[in-house]
Amino acid sequence: MMSHTSPEGTPPPEPSPPASAEVPAAAPASADPAPAAPAEAPAAESVTAGSPAADAPAAPDAVGDPAAAAAKAPGGFAAPVAPATEPPAPAKLPAQPYPAEAARFAPLPPPPPGFLATRWQGPDYAGGPAAWTAALIGGLATAIALPLSRPAVGWLLVGLVMAGAIWHAARFGPKPDTRSERLIRIGWAVLALALLAVGTFRDAGWLYVFCVLGAVACGSLAVAGGHSVRAVIVGALALPLAAFRAIPWLGRGASAWQKSREKGGTAGRIVLSLVVTVILLIVFGALLASADAAFATLLGDILPEINMRTFMRLLIYTVIGGLITAGAIFTVLAPPDLSGLERPSSRRIGRIEVALPLGGLVLLFAAFVAVQLRFFFGDKAYIQKTSGLTYSEYAVQGFGQLLVVTLLTLVVIGLVSRWAVKETVQDRVLLRSLLGALVLLSMVIVGSAVWRMWLYQNTYGWTRERLFFGSVELYLGGVFVLIALAGWKLRAGWFPRAAVAGFAGLLLFLGAANPEHFIAEQNVERFQKIDFWYLRALGPDAAPELVKLPEPYRSCALSWMVRDLRDNPDQWYAWNLSRDHARDLIAEIKSELRPAQGSCIAAERENANRR
Repeated sequence: MMSHTSPEGTPPPEPSPPASAEVPAAAPASADPAPAAPAEAPAAESVTAGSPAADAPAAPDAVGDPAAAAAKAPGGFAAPVAPATEPPAPAKLPAQPYPAEAARFAPLPPPPPGFLATRWQGPDYAGGPAAWTAALIGGLATAIALPLSRPAVGWLLVGLVMAGAIWHAARFGPKPDTRSERLIRIGWAVLALALLAVGTFRDAGWLYVFCVLGAVACGSLAVAGGHSVRAVIVGALALPLAAFRAIPWLGRGASAWQKSREKGGTAGRIVLSLVVTVILLIVFGALLASADAAFATLLGDILPEINMRTFMRLLIYTVIGGLITAGAIFTVLAPPDLSGLERPSSRRIGRIEVALPLGGLVLLFAAFVAVQLRFFFGDKAYIQKTSGLTYSEYAVQGFGQLLVVTLLTLVVIGLVSRWAVKETVQDRVLLRSLLGALVLLSMVIVGSAVWRMWLYQNTYGWTRERLFFGSVELYLGGVFVLIALAGWKLRAGWFPRAAVAGFAGLLLFLGAANPEHFIAEQNVERFQKIDFWYLRALGPDAAPELVKLPEPYRSCALSWMVRDLRDNPDQWYAWNLSRDHARDLIAEIKSELRPAQGSCIAAERENANRR
């Protein structure tokens, strides 16, 4: 009888199944998938050390030369990276068995792509030498000429430098569709520069903070655009977001630039040498200035005070300014697609959902207005008699609540205008009637809030906060006027941009009106009725009025200003018209000023006697 084993004692191989045999889709749970691995081994061992394929040279690093890169990336703002050698295909793994109870759970669908992936992918090329150069120019301008701690002409200078770099890049990006849209973009840019220019003439830091934020929003709309409410909000926030998105974009450009630098001739080397030169001058200049006072004085006439702290500040400012410039160029070359935010909403609410809430608000506002109309024409005695409150208590009470009511009413009107049904004539008549009544009553509420603030300021005196919030309430009244104008057609694409431009116009008006000078003028005329110590906190804008005070009030009111102007001299980039004028006024009366401590004690004593 023949044995079924081989001479070595191992069983013979199983006969191969016929070619037409069906292979199961997955092995049973108890099957060992390990035997499938040797099937891939011959492919891996097919290339030996001595074979021609092994001795063949590796594919060179596929990086295009600068000429080809500039041809693909307009304006040289990018350096596209050619694809590298194709990596080997990964080894195939056998199908993995799953427990039977796992089949009851369906796999989760992948999350839908977000706004950045679908609407704002950015440029399809990396940020090349031109983008780096523009970012470096904007960063160095920020580091050299930006006085972050105070309003000054340097803000406008930095804005002009950045605007020039962005305008140069905009020539290579997509153009707006219509001529009117191009003019609107230019208008946003001009408005941003005008807001930055406020710091050249006014020293009110609290006002200039809003001007800088408004300039960022207007500059963002200049590069990103936007028409509807949602699109304008996204467009106003595009520039800060793009500053972060520009980091990997510049990183890819630097990598491509480094790989092609040897083939790029002398241009790339010159730019790199200039960058290294600037860095070395800043580092060694800071060290040498900290070692010798005379050298520091020499540099201080041209640059800010040079020391290690200044060096860190310059480095941080360079990075921030460079990223803002690069983010604006990133947006100009590939702006976000806001068309999805411009479409009207598909959600609709019927007549009942519109009539009941709006009708209730109209009745509530009408009752409030009926009560308030009694006080609009009443004097101080009438208000005290009918309301049971003193004149000052009535002025203080309710302004904040009325401001919140005004803002919430704008939100309600916006949501109803977007979602309400407008297909039939009856729908449009109902919507116009309810929204029109709500707008008119809201304007009366705005008038009530402004009236209360006027009484408040006449009772307690004018301050920055009271003046600013009163101006904001007046601006909201103007927004209601715009809503009334847009409500006739129930659709106005110009309204969101007009509202933003209106607030920027309010800031420009306050800057031109010189609010701190106005506050000082009002309080100086009746300084015995207010907290006199508040005048000390006013800035150089108020100096022309504070110098009119009698002694010892004048010396006390100017004490903080005199100390600040003495301890913080302005360099060329920190020049400000109000501070320069205040120095001249103080120099004229310097011999008449008394010591701050003694004058303030005497002023407090006399002020107490006046009351």
